[in-house]
Amino acid sequence: MTTDSWRRIWRSLGVIAAMLGSQSLVAAIPQPGHALMLLPSEGAIAGLGDGLRRGFLLAQEQSRLCTDKQTDWSVGWLSPGADLTEKLRHRALPPLLVAPPAAALVPTGLLAERRQRQVLLPLQRGISLQQLASRPGSDRLWPVSASRSLEIDVLVKALLEQNRLKFMLITDGTADQQQLADRFLETMGNQGGELIGLEPSARVINGDDTKAVEQLAFDVDWFRPLALVVMTSENSSLMKEILKQRWPQSMQLVWNVSPSHSTPTSQLGVDEANRGPGWDNFSSNFSERFGYEPGMIEASGYDAGQLVALSVMNQSLSGGQGMKSFDSEASIEPYCRSLRLAASGKATRTNGAGSNMDMKAATPPTAILEVIQKDANGVESRTTYNLGAS
Repeated sequence: MTTDSWRRIWRSLGVIAAMLGSQSLVAAIPQPGHALMLLPSEGAIAGLGDGLRRGFLLAQEQSRLCTDKQTDWSVGWLSPGADLTEKLRHRALPPLLVAPPAAALVPTGLLAERRQRQVLLPLQRGISLQQLASRPGSDRLWPVSASRSLEIDVLVKALLEQNRLKFMLITDGTADQQQLADRFLETMGNQGGELIGLEPSARVINGDDTKAVEQLAFDVDWFRPLALVVMTSENSSLMKEILKQRWPQSMQLVWNVSPSHSTPTSQLGVDEANRGPGWDNFSSNFSERFGYEPGMIEASGYDAGQLVALSVMNQSLSGGQGMKSFDSEASIEPYCRSLRLAASGKATRTNGAGSNMDMKAATPPTAILEVIQKDANGVESRTTYNLGAS
């Protein structure tokens, strides 16, 4: 597609692309529009912005086809560590803000509270969500993606179904993984699971400590757990060391990520890509529109875009009522019907791509997840779990 074609698309949707860096946020804009999407201008997570914007754009294109109403939205770029409140101090704000990935929740909540605006958190999934409800302005902060703790819950469910109640638990010691290990231990314990071994909690092992891993293998051979649960990131040094060891045939290796490597030991893991009931339609439409298969990032942008489009339908909403057209307890409706219901003044709930769209302020949504079992012969089987509302 040519540059001129792209310009026509953006202009037709009423997009005000503020792509002059974070300083562009300081300038006052007389007409704030319907939404402001904030993205990182640099750093490790800057690349996530493209997927978020494409998902968001698709939701606005579909909204216009359904209702002939366009969304006026703008993009603002923030450098890592920038003071969000200061950057937006002189700017008129729209009813909805879309926060950048991994947004700092304290300043974001303070901004929402002081400016009386609703803020969508499209990619907030980690340990910061555990304390979200106690943060200032939390009643105006809306997580769009399911928390990673949901992955732990489906792993527990899968292990219970296999009657693997006796387990050993290790973690690489990073803050996120330790939090997930604590969640697993609590949830499994509540369901009758038993942590065995010498430690009362998760054993912390540095993947570079070969002797510690060898000691773990010795302990596993002695205690004979039915599952060795490993909380670590994909392809970490700990994962690589664990895969090098020989484990009892009766034991299963359990990961909080997808079991992508082969090993003589049976493995269990979880696909980190959350899904919603609207995933198939979204994925097909996105692939046709942009030429590649979407993932969780694009789905989060799309679901945030659906929420913004709902707010556009209700012309009577004031600046602080950006989420008034959404009802997490309503029946799931197709996107076009949801938009028409919102236009008639009714609060509604859309067909989520990345979640069940049952989020509330300070409470992330649930989602559909797949647990993957990989046998010693390399054969994979998948089981789908939906722990949320229908």
